Amino acid sequence: MYADGKNVTGITRQLNAEGLKTSRGAKFNKNSLRTILQNRRYIGIYTYCDQETPEQMPRIISDELFYKVTDIMNQNRKAPARHKAKVEYLLTTKLFCGYCKEMMTVFSGTAKSKKVYRYYTCNVAKKKLCNKKMVRKDYIEDLVIHECRKLLTDKNIQKIASEIVAICETEKDTANLKYLKKMLADNERRHRNAMDAILDCDDESIRKNLYAVIPKLESEQEELKKQIAIEGAKTPVLTVEGITFFLNALKKGNITI
Repeated sequence: MYADGKNVTGITRQLNAEGLKTSRGAKFNKNSLRTILQNRRYIGIYTYCDQETPEQMPRIISDELFYKVTDIMNQNRKAPARHKAKVEYLLTTKLFCGYCKEMMTVFSGTAKSKKVYRYYTCNVAKKKLCNKKMVRKDYIEDLVIHECRKLLTDKNIQKIASEIVAICETEKDTANLKYLKKMLADNERRHRNAMDAILDCDDESIRKNLYAVIPKLESEQEELKKQIAIEGAKTPVLTVEGITFFLNALKKGNITI
């Protein structure tokens, strides 16, 4: 309902009218509903001690739906304060004069009507050493955004999303994570060797000693798996679907937000 445009107040009223309760048996309010809308468990992410572990719980919604809701919530959160927000110049340090190649910086002026006009101006032109005229902020920013959006074709979006996920997977293996995985592989090797030795050994006293080792190895194995999950969760969880949704939203979104 929220993804389809219904507001929090309307949703809470409907849930309460239908007699539905929160997990604590209470009526729904804005806070309890927002908690649900932000619950990453719904996309299979388990959180323990501020560490996130993906695919550790049954998924009940898609990444696309979850991140669509997140995007709408972020936009709505910013909305009341937009008129108070500090003016953002998107092209600061990124825009250069086409004549002299010097950086263009911001400039603003107020007319008699109290209306504020904002521009980008060439640093050298300020010193009368370049003929570049000032460019209206809205015009040049909208033009750059329009040209950038042209690059976000379906093919390029899929390529970007796949490459970002691949890079994240590569960077997941920190030095500590590699060490833990090596320890786990060594543990599993010793566990297999101990089991094979039990099957091949005829000496009862040796078999008894080997049987005593197995639980210790298995306990160590479980602990290593937990440590690996915690260490792996330190890296942000990114999916192709999530990145694709974000880039599509960026391509189609309102540039004034």
